[in-house]
Amino acid sequence: MRTWSDSPFPRTVPLRDVEEHGASAVIARDNGESSLIHEAPGQPGWLVKRYKSSARVGHIALDDLIELPGQMTPTDLALVDRSVAWPVARVVDGYRTVGTIMARADDIFSWNLSLLQGRKRRQTIEVDLLANPDRDIKRLGLPVPTPELRLAAMREIVAVAALFERQGLVYGDWSFANAFWAPGTARVLVIDMDTARMGRRDHLETHNWDDPLADRSRPLTTHTDRYKVALLVARTTTGLRQERRRAVEEMAALYPALPELTDLLAKCVDAPTMEARPRLEEILASMDGTSAAGARRPTAGSGTSPAGRRLNGAAPAGANVTGTIPWRPAGRRTPKRPPARTRLPHTVRQGAPAASRPDMPKRVPHEPPSAARPEQVRPTDPVGAGCSPAWVITALLLIALIIAIAMRS
Repeated sequence: MRTWSDSPFPRTVPLRDVEEHGASAVIARDNGESSLIHEAPGQPGWLVKRYKSSARVGHIALDDLIELPGQMTPTDLALVDRSVAWPVARVVDGYRTVGTIMARADDIFSWNLSLLQGRKRRQTIEVDLLANPDRDIKRLGLPVPTPELRLAAMREIVAVAALFERQGLVYGDWSFANAFWAPGTARVLVIDMDTARMGRRDHLETHNWDDPLADRSRPLTTHTDRYKVALLVARTTTGLRQERRRAVEEMAALYPALPELTDLLAKCVDAPTMEARPRLEEILASMDGTSAAGARRPTAGSGTSPAGRRLNGAAPAGANVTGTIPWRPAGRRTPKRPPARTRLPHTVRQGAPAASRPDMPKRVPHEPPSAARPEQVRPTDPVGAGCSPAWVITALLLIALIIAIAMRS
């Protein structure tokens, strides 16, 4: 199967390069936000998803999402390549974003389903079919999964969801329809990744998956993902597709050796506040048989997201176990700041005294230049004490001249 790591596409692809397709290349029409999904011409294993004209697509957010795996740890990137159909390129028509490119699901995610009258139909298998009682799965001609296999498949889902949460990525649309299952194995493939967003995403509703604590007027966060993933795990492992609390209780009976797991799932479903829901990393740790206390936790003082990323629109950052990796998408230049201006000492802008400007540090008063200093008052000098020698000499010469003239006359 194609992966994000082996994508042959540049990050931005003109529509004219990928729009040609025959009828046999069409995978789906009018599905959700997409008007058309078809095979990429000349690139086997890749799909072009064309958006409806009414779809709201932020090109910066989509670019950030496309670049994100390049900032992940090798372990997280391997999980993305194995279990996520991550978008690899943005399709543009002039200045408009009109679609995206992603890997096509491998053939192991398809099966010849048994239909009425002995007919067969080959189709991609969604987790939707795994989340059925054994008798219904058998009737469709699928290999009946053991409880261990069901749990292993859900462990892959939780691993992907925990990765998203570490990266501060909100998927928001966890349900039976947004992941494929490879029958007879624990392999899964999470799809529709192009609508996920960093930090938060617009509110969306999926019947029977709505978060009872979510405010419809507010964006979704990873706290809603915790609720939906817990529900997905409980429903899929038990086959109780419509249940919430009962599915968790049934799971506790099916997996008595995993009391910590079912307790965490119950807390996600029944928590009185969103913040009280356990992190997905804790659920993953309990599935792996490790202590929840040993699960990776947010970096202290890191803001509001598990990866140390703030949720107020700041640039996203990839994260590993011990900290964060600065977000710097490949191919994008970090703008250079102009050199700092040298500030002349004691310079205050006219009309804005330093004392009235809180952004300027207080300055120690300095002595003004001598030409600007006021004249100092001095004690009165004795008469003649201030006469300069030049005036004395001039006066004496004048007196001598007057005497000489008087003597001649």
